Amino acid sequence: MPAPPDGAWVRPLAAARPGARLRLLCFHPAGGGPALFRGWPAALPEDVEVLAVQLPGREGRLAEPCLTGFPEAVKRLYAALRPWLDRPYALFGHSMGALLAYGVAMAAARHGIRTPAGLLVSGAGGPGSARDRRGRAYWAERELVAELRSMGGTPEEALADRDLLSVVLPTLRADYAICDSFRRPAGPPLDCPVSVFGGQDDDSVPVGDLRRWSDTTRGESSVRLFPGGHFFLTAPSAAAVLAAVTADLAALADPSDRTDLSDRTARGTAGTRSDVT
Repeated sequence: MPAPPDGAWVRPLAAARPGARLRLLCFHPAGGGPALFRGWPAALPEDVEVLAVQLPGREGRLAEPCLTGFPEAVKRLYAALRPWLDRPYALFGHSMGALLAYGVAMAAARHGIRTPAGLLVSGAGGPGSARDRRGRAYWAERELVAELRSMGGTPEEALADRDLLSVVLPTLRADYAICDSFRRPAGPPLDCPVSVFGGQDDDSVPVGDLRRWSDTTRGESSVRLFPGGHFFLTAPSAAAVLAAVTADLAALADPSDRTDLSDRTARGTAGTRSDVT
């Protein structure tokens, strides 16, 4: 396994698990970073190695210029992540991270290397969704702050800290530009199961848009809704989301289990499942 130097695209969140049967690569949302997934290694099974993907311009890569386009971001992500795809792996992404995880999965398939055992997408509509609030990269500061406040997930004291905003908002604008430039990658549908998570009160991502992810795979797909808004996976549904992720990853242990993925992952969580049709 490659060592993570400063400026690395991948951040291990716990001690290496060389005996893990599955590697889980987690993609952060717009304006976020690896810290979102800091508690995941302790909550997920020991046979899963949790790694966080880190784009330039945040946390350990603060001094680097941000990426501003979806095709270029996927190209660079795939090149950087390829050494980490040497064992069975799954991809999880929230919001912008869901789009990037899907792009990397398609790039792996297009280049003929190991494809993900499963794709887990959260808080984002699938390809073909109407992207509301396009152009946010060019919004005034007060509009961006109002947007962050309405979506939740950002402490009020952070929104009132002008020094912090001067660091965060340029990164957020760049990430919104990535979202605006999202296009469905060329190529046939994936073969892996796709699990879709959404917030019951997330007005920015309607259930119909969550269901669009079913078109991205020839495998099984499922949609589950959890209490909360856009950042339901941090509160109030953090434990329920982790339980669902655990169940989904367990189902990937044996490919023959995939046909039952949507049924088994729906049980034992606080989420409500909507079958994709």
